[in-house]
Amino acid sequence: MDITRGPGRILVVLYACAVALAAVFLLSVPVRALSAELDMPVPTAVVYPGQNVFERGLERKAYIVKDEKMALYVADEAMLEGRVARRTLLPGRPILLSDLKLADLVSAGAAVTLVYEADGLTITGLGTALQSAPAGQIVRVRNADSGVIVSGVVAPDGSIRIRG
Repeated sequence: MDITRGPGRILVVLYACAVALAAVFLLSVPVRALSAELDMPVPTAVVYPGQNVFERGLERKAYIVKDEKMALYVADEAMLEGRVARRTLLPGRPILLSDLKLADLVSAGAAVTLVYEADGLTITGLGTALQSAPAGQIVRVRNADSGVIVSGVVAPDGSIRIRG
C-alpha cells in the first residue's frame, strides 16, 4: 500500500499534526517541582532577637514546601534546642534555620574564667569578655590582672580555653 497518495496520505498528515500539537501542549505546561506538606512548629507570639522560641510558645501548622527548600526550615522542635532568634519571628509563620543562632554562653562585659593549658600545666585567671559568643566560638577577652587582650574558645561550662 502506497501512503504517499490517496486517503492514506491524509491520515498520515493528520496523525503527524496531532502528535506535533500534543508535543507543543505538553512542553508548554510547566513542570511542577515536587513538594510535600510539612507539619512545622511556628511561634504563637512575636519572638524578638535573642529570645528563646520555646519560652514564647509554639504550635504546629501544616505548610506545603518544595523538596529543594525543605532543609531550610525548622521541621521539628528538637531543631530549636539551645537556639535563640537571630531576627524577629512572627506568629504563625514558619521558622527558617537562618533565623536562629546558638544562644550566647558568654556576654560582652561579663566576668569570665580564663583557663590556659599546655603540657600538663593549667593556669586559671579572671578576665572580661569583649564579645558575646556561644560555646565553641572564639572570643576576645581582657585579662583582669595584666590588661592584655587574649583570644580563646568558649567552653561548654562558660570558661575561656586558651591554648599555648
